Amino acid sequence: MEDNSLAERRESSRLPIEIEFAYTVLSPPEESGTKRHASTKNISAAGLLFENEKQIPIDTEVKLTLNMPGEPHKSFEVSGKVARIEKLYPSRNFDIGINFTKISAEQKEEIKKRIERMNIIKLLEKINKKEVSDLHLTVNSPPMVRCYGKLNPLDEAPLSSAELKQMLYTILSEEQKRHFEAERDLDFAFSPSPDARYRASIYQQRGTVEAVFRNIIPIRIEELGLPEIIAGLCYFRDGIIIIGGTTGCGKTTTITAMIDIINKERGGVILSLERPIEYIHKNIKGIVKQREVGVDVPSFGVGLRAALRQDPDIIVVGEVLDVETIETALQAAETGHLVITSLHATDVLQVFDRIVSFFPTEQRDFIYTRLSHSLKAIIIQSLLPHKSGVGRVLATEVCVATTAVKRIIYSSNFTELPSVIQTGSQHKMHLMQDSIRKLFEQDLISAETYDTYSKKIGEAKH
Repeated sequence: MEDNSLAERRESSRLPIEIEFAYTVLSPPEESGTKRHASTKNISAAGLLFENEKQIPIDTEVKLTLNMPGEPHKSFEVSGKVARIEKLYPSRNFDIGINFTKISAEQKEEIKKRIERMNIIKLLEKINKKEVSDLHLTVNSPPMVRCYGKLNPLDEAPLSSAELKQMLYTILSEEQKRHFEAERDLDFAFSPSPDARYRASIYQQRGTVEAVFRNIIPIRIEELGLPEIIAGLCYFRDGIIIIGGTTGCGKTTTITAMIDIINKERGGVILSLERPIEYIHKNIKGIVKQREVGVDVPSFGVGLRAALRQDPDIIVVGEVLDVETIETALQAAETGHLVITSLHATDVLQVFDRIVSFFPTEQRDFIYTRLSHSLKAIIIQSLLPHKSGVGRVLATEVCVATTAVKRIIYSSNFTELPSVIQTGSQHKMHLMQDSIRKLFEQDLISAETYDTYSKKIGEAKH
């Protein structure tokens, strides 16, 4: 028969959180009497593990005072016995494991509840749904989720500052903790299970640690509503393709879909620079090399320069942020590589404004000339609420670098560009306004949504 205490420990989830506690050795007598303070490395309702400079012999009895975070903050007096000793290298300290031996049922249940409240993995399991895009964790507020663009609170109690920090630190490596404590900002992606992946942004706000988790849903290209031209763009051998839009409009998802098409149908070496890596690609017909900025390479610019020496056919740059990245991306496009990148812009005209704004005035004509030779297409995206109230639909603006478009870019006289796009349907071009009108005609968006977004476009033009 299995030992009951062993079975109980297996049922108690251990969480790698730092809980401050005090302990006093009760026996043997020669070690007893002195109160010492420590922090747990992990804890459950059945016991805890902590690091200590000295050994504490197996079966040593101890009295513990656990200072458990939560509202209200509470201390628990329990007794335990040393059940494990492990020497640590190179520090030469010891890991000491203690099993609780004298603890009331009420204490055990309360400790269990407080520990489970700090289990971020269990919380993320609740939002691993297609309709949930983001989880917001804010001090003194219940967890909030964004469902189809709207924020809703979860049926959870508000999190204290101490609980939230401990919750977030359970998924950070020691290196990530050091980075966050130095920079007060950390972006990364992680997979708590094979069927779940999240992009996390942990930051400090008014002296407290908070976070946003983006739910990375496996892509199904046929469900994205991407413009028909996307698949054809994946077969260009060189040049630049720019995916534009505001934050959260699906730019990364579109680029991921393009990588997927190239990987499955065209093949070649695809080198992707991302911050962080969201979707994980497996080699199929192509070789996909994914480098994370801040982990595998210090910056997009440095990674892009290095990419030119790594025999890629396609280079994916997660985001254009500076002169160095734009300059190197143009160089890559001019030397026989297809470059796919994203840029924050609300329409095609703003893409050109954003790019040249990085350069001194005297260089801008030269940049327009280079763009007129290298640009293949610009796709602008916007997500609109579905008429049913469930889900969102994609509206797009598409500009293809035809001879007429190249002439406009070369001369930097963009007044005619909207009309060229509007009349370029034979090249699969269209304006955002036309895309929104089509969604309305297809009964995918409401009249109110149509009017609201049409007004925004009109205001942006003026």
